[in-house]
This record gives sequence, structure tokens and C-alpha cells, in this order.
Amino acid sequence: MTPRRYLRPILILVSFVTTACAGLTVSEPGTPVSESMATIWDGVFSQEQAAEGATAYELSCSACHSADLRGSSTSPSLVGSGFLFFWQDKPLSELFTTIQTQMPTDAPNSLPIRTYLNILSYILEANEFPAGGSDLLDPAALRRIIITARS
Repeated sequence: MTPRRYLRPILILVSFVTTACAGLTVSEPGTPVSESMATIWDGVFSQEQAAEGATAYELSCSACHSADLRGSSTSPSLVGSGFLFFWQDKPLSELFTTIQTQMPTDAPNSLPIRTYLNILSYILEANEFPAGGSDLLDPAALRRIIITARS
């Protein structure tokens, strides 16, 4: 066979493999399809949870990060482009762990896990990410949710 004769079978094979793989989801090895990656655009928290988070934020966070989540000279903004610049393409678990282990600054890790999850939901809502039908309940599941800008 001449090199040109090889080209057609290779192109057919590449086309077939591309078509066969088009619907597959990328996930960690050993991860069931039901546990594949999601983004914050998939409605990963509920409106009710975000409302509970707003109350907890006001009590525990607003003194440093301000009522509008815009931060101050000593505390970073939790909304807008500054938020996305720092957290984009990272799993939600990183943000949760940072909040839980460092906040409030005068008493880190002092709130119930549910309260930290509620505050996280409020931060997502304040960034105009859509709410869904269920609450964030499992901190371990947050590693499968990626913070992304709208594509």
C-alpha cells in the first residue's frame, strides 16, 4: 500500500473513535457515572439553604467581608470577578475547606458543618449561580463540583 492508501482507513478509524467517544463523561478512575464532575452552574444548592446562609453570613462573616460580600482592605471580596479570579477552575471543596478552617478569623472551625455549607450556598447565590432543588449536604461531594465562569 502506498501512503495515500493508508490515509483513508486511518481517517475512517479516527472518525469512528471520535463518534463513539463523543458522549462519554470524563471522571476520576473508579468514579461511578452518577458521581461524575459537575459545575456550580448545575444548581448544586437550594434557595432555602442560601437564605439560611445569608442569616449565618450576617452573624459570622459580614463584620470583615461586609454586608454586600465585597470585602474590605483586609478581607477579600466573595463576589464578582475577584472571587472568580481566585477560585475559578478549583473544586468547591477547596473553598469550603478554606472557609471552614480559617473562618471566622477569631474562631476558625467553630461553626457547625451545616452552617458552613449554608454560608457557601449564600456565597454562590450572591455570585448569581443558579439554585437547584436540593441542599449541599455532603462536604466530600464538593470535590466533584468545579467553580467555573459561564462559558
